[in-house]
Amino acid sequence: MKAVILAAGRSSRFYPYNYFSHKSLIKILGRPIIVHTVESVKRSGIKEIILIISKDSEIKKLLGNGKNFGVNIRYVIQKEPTGAGNGLLLAEKFIEGDFFLLNVSHVDFWEFKELILAKKSKNDKGVLLAREEGNLEKYGVLKIERDRVLDLVEKPKKGKEPSNLRLIGIYLFSLDFLKTLRQTPNEHYRLEKAISNFSKNHQVKFLKTKKEVSSLKYSWDLLSIKNYLLKNIKKSIGKNVKIAESSEIIGNVIIENGVEVMEGAKIKGPCFIGKNSIIGNNTILRNGVDVEENCVIGANMEVKNSLIMRGTKVHSGFIGDSVIGEDSRIGADFSTANVRLDRQAVRAEINGQKIDTGLKRLGTIIGSNVKVGIKSSTMPGVLIGGGSIIGPSTVVLQNVPESTKYYTKFKEIVVKK
Repeated sequence: MKAVILAAGRSSRFYPYNYFSHKSLIKILGRPIIVHTVESVKRSGIKEIILIISKDSEIKKLLGNGKNFGVNIRYVIQKEPTGAGNGLLLAEKFIEGDFFLLNVSHVDFWEFKELILAKKSKNDKGVLLAREEGNLEKYGVLKIERDRVLDLVEKPKKGKEPSNLRLIGIYLFSLDFLKTLRQTPNEHYRLEKAISNFSKNHQVKFLKTKKEVSSLKYSWDLLSIKNYLLKNIKKSIGKNVKIAESSEIIGNVIIENGVEVMEGAKIKGPCFIGKNSIIGNNTILRNGVDVEENCVIGANMEVKNSLIMRGTKVHSGFIGDSVIGEDSRIGADFSTANVRLDRQAVRAEINGQKIDTGLKRLGTIIGSNVKVGIKSSTMPGVLIGGGSIIGPSTVVLQNVPESTKYYTKFKEIVVKK
């Protein structure tokens, strides 16, 4: 059996990290997300993988033929971002029988593979993994009868949902599905339309899961993937590591080669500290922190449930439920607000549209090469574009476009005595 992984296109919704040739190349726990996904497929027992990628993707250079990861990878190039359905059709000639189709975010695939196979009977032509959801306006939602799928409704209007079950991006299909996909008109949601048509004319089942599932639609989804991977780690300490006697390391923490943990620091697992990073005096890392390689977390900084990307340096303050991009510099006394005063879910603006993140706690999402002045702060759900400069003593109340100066204007008053 083969697994087809969708890894083509550039998501405009993934701001401010659109500069990656593909979002799955972002590193978590020291390795790109796509590597975690390939390893999850291998762990499930599947070693034949078809990867659908863009023509300018760096994924092929990273993974090669898959030999170093214990799998065999065949690449299919989707030259234009014309949707998942068109990408799958490009791979049709390499698929001989039943196959899994999954989004590139599914580092958790290994947990579901056998459950999905067990759900499929002899007469079934497919099994779709689904999960109950409260707000369904941005998902594909199933119309069902008992455990059978009758239809798929894409992004239903509120009050018009056929059920409370949404698709989560792992599918098992028979070869017959590709015939239906071929016959479906060419449009952006061709895959979803084909699933709708296929379920109306063939016996398709669904498997409901209560587990949190990984997604990679928006930049804040990086936090959920980080947390999934962190919960499966074991404690380890690399070579040439300096750990001060007065520091504390509690629980499962990975500390890679060349890391220095200074006096008074407290690291409460699960946490990951990448190569050659420095954890300063009296720093607190807690509730799932990923500090990638060559970072500096300065003295008296508290970091909670956050991803700090490669080469970034931060000083004192508080960073909570946030993602900080590569090679950024954050001055002293920086603070992220991560909860709304009314305690409602945080909303973030993407492409001019307010998105309900579904998260009660979300700090800031900062791009690469951003410089933040001292005593600055951000409101919940604010996105800051790469190359921007945030002035000192500034409260960031709204999104900041790329390569922009955003600052509070002060009036200096000097009076002679």
